[in-house]
This record gives sequence, C-alpha cells and structure tokens, in this order.
Amino acid sequence: MKKLIYSLPASLFEVFVVEFNGYGFEILNRDQNEVIFAIYSQEEELEGIKEAVEEIFKELGGGSLILEEDIPEENWEEKWKNNIKSVKIPPFIIIPEWEVYAGKDLIPIKIKIGMAFGTGLHPTTQIMLKFISRFVKKGMKVLDVGTGSGILAIASAKLGAEVDAIDIQEEAVKECIENSWENEVKINCEKKSVDQINKKYDVVLANLQIDIFRNVFDKLPELFDRYLIISGIFKNKEKDEIINMAKRNKLKMVEEISQQKEGELWYGFVFEQIH
Repeated sequence: MKKLIYSLPASLFEVFVVEFNGYGFEILNRDQNEVIFAIYSQEEELEGIKEAVEEIFKELGGGSLILEEDIPEENWEEKWKNNIKSVKIPPFIIIPEWEVYAGKDLIPIKIKIGMAFGTGLHPTTQIMLKFISRFVKKGMKVLDVGTGSGILAIASAKLGAEVDAIDIQEEAVKECIENSWENEVKINCEKKSVDQINKKYDVVLANLQIDIFRNVFDKLPELFDRYLIISGIFKNKEKDEIINMAKRNKLKMVEEISQQKEGELWYGFVFEQIH
C-alpha cells in the first residue's frame, strides 16, 4: 500500500475535488493558502492514480507531490473503516462496502473502500442526488457523463432507471463496474467521451468542472428529451457562465440548488428543452 501526499493551493482544492470525482483522500492540513492531503493506493493502481492527479494539476496550473511512502496494509483498512461514515441524502444513504443497512426508510448505496470522500460526500454530489430523487423515475433512460465512482448512476438504477455511464478514465470505468456489482444494479459502464454518444436519453447527468462544460455543453442538448441535471458549478461567476450556455442552447431552467461547504458556494441546475 502506498500513501501519496500532495500540496495544492487552497483556491484550487474544491475544483480538484470535483475533477477527481469520487476518489478517496484524507485532508492532513488546510489553511487559507494551502491544502495538504493524502491519497492511498494499492501498488497495482499507483501509476494510474498518480497520472490522473498530475493531469488535473496540469489543468489547474498548480499542485505537487511532496511525499510517497509505504504503509502497512492493516493500517489502510482500519483507517478507512474509522473515518468513513454513512451519509444520508434522502431517499438515499451512502454507506461503505463493509456496512449493512438494516433500515427500511432509505435506499442504500454502497461505495468501495477508499472511493468515498473521507470527510463525507462533496456538496456537488449531494446536490445531484437530491435532484435524481425527484427527476429520475422508473423506466427512464439515463446517461451519467463523467461517472467517476458511479454513485449517480447507481442512485438512478436503484430508482428503476436504465443507465449508461461513461468516463474518459479507465480507472473510473473500473470503479463504476465494481460499485454497480456491489450494489446489485445493472449499469452499462464504458470508457467513452460525450462525442461518442449517438442516442437520446430521458435524462442526462453531468457533475463536471466548468472547464469540461465549456468543451462539452453544446453537445448535451442533443442527448436528452426531458432533463439535463448538472452540478460542479463554483460560485456566481461560473453560475452566470453555465446559465449563458443553457440560453445559447435554448434550454429552460427548471430548478436551482446551492450548497455551501467551508465558505465555498456550489450550484446545481435542472434544465429542460424549450418546445
């Protein structure tokens, strides 16, 4: 087992979290200037994770690996079991893979050890799950763009939707497959870009960074009939930009949700076609 310790400017950290999309990390120290955090990795996954982080750092224009060290396997297991707690976003409850939900009121979603955020789910994920619970219905066809760990795809499938999930990172597709199996739902997880999708869905889900939306947003209206549900939108400047993208594509806003975490403001939206 390896422990990778990274340094990143504080102003870039929340955007990094969205881009990293579901992978586990531990915050070691955080102040107004810098965040020091750790990522734990099995040996066979190490190079893939390092490459993914470096690629995001390159896009953000900051961040560095400051230490790589070996840790005993048993410490890894205990660390995550102690730190990862269940998170309720009704009607869902997100639980680590070793837990069993004995209740009947919520829909459990299990996430593989190390793949859920160490301090609880990111606000953008919570926003997406709130929207999914209301706008995704049984029998709908759903596309999850940039699926990451597959949590949004799994939530949709648990509600009875037929789900395709895509990501451009091989590791994310692997986690989507494993987590869907763990949750006993059928999801078509594939390594694809938006440009490779040539059919329509009832609902498209996209929890992405604004830089990615700038590249793919104009393609999204071609892919859905009912709703486009998005998040990953940081503060008012990005909110204005995404609303302008929607207007340019003749989409109507159905609903907006905002959520704060440690002073950071995140937005999510539901759009529909203007008929």
